[in-house]
Amino acid sequence: MNRLLRRLRLAAALAPLLVAADSPGDWQIGAFVRPADAKPVITPNPDSLFRNPVDGQPVHWEALHTFNPAAIVRDGKIYVLYRAEDNTGAMGIGLHTSRLGLAESADGFHFTRSKEPVLYPDRDAQREREWPGGCEDPRIVEGPDGVYVLTYTQWNRKTTDAAIATSKDLVHWTKHGPALPTEGKYGAFI
Repeated sequence: MNRLLRRLRLAAALAPLLVAADSPGDWQIGAFVRPADAKPVITPNPDSLFRNPVDGQPVHWEALHTFNPAAIVRDGKIYVLYRAEDNTGAMGIGLHTSRLGLAESADGFHFTRSKEPVLYPDRDAQREREWPGGCEDPRIVEGPDGVYVLTYTQWNRKTTDAAIATSKDLVHWTKHGPALPTEGKYGAFI
């Protein structure tokens, strides 16, 4: 009975905090309303060509899809890392190779894209985890030392891993491999 009473008292004490958490505050952004004439700022580009370092073949690296972006402000500009899928492989979810592209904008509406991807499967220590599926779904933060820390998904068409990469300039990335243990409860999953 004492245990139940303690839980009820704790719940009663926390209730105002929970209600406050659901109430909009001055700091919150209001509801998102997409303008009727809005168009995507980054769309597939079938003309973008990149020499795939894994097999040496040219590939239209952002020909099929562009989606799942991450954005960050640097030196007064908006930088967007986005997932781009090439037009190789069978038509199906997860059957193309994904690479991460980079676009920059001074106004948030007009973007200039890098001609080549900035993070992609390569002949490196992460090849087995990223080829042939790719590097997907970026999320980015800037550390207190100015280093950008990126989490992304490694996909080899069998398993996925959440991975970490770092950069000082958003263009040149150092891959650090899986963010979590690859075995056990938090290991790779299909």
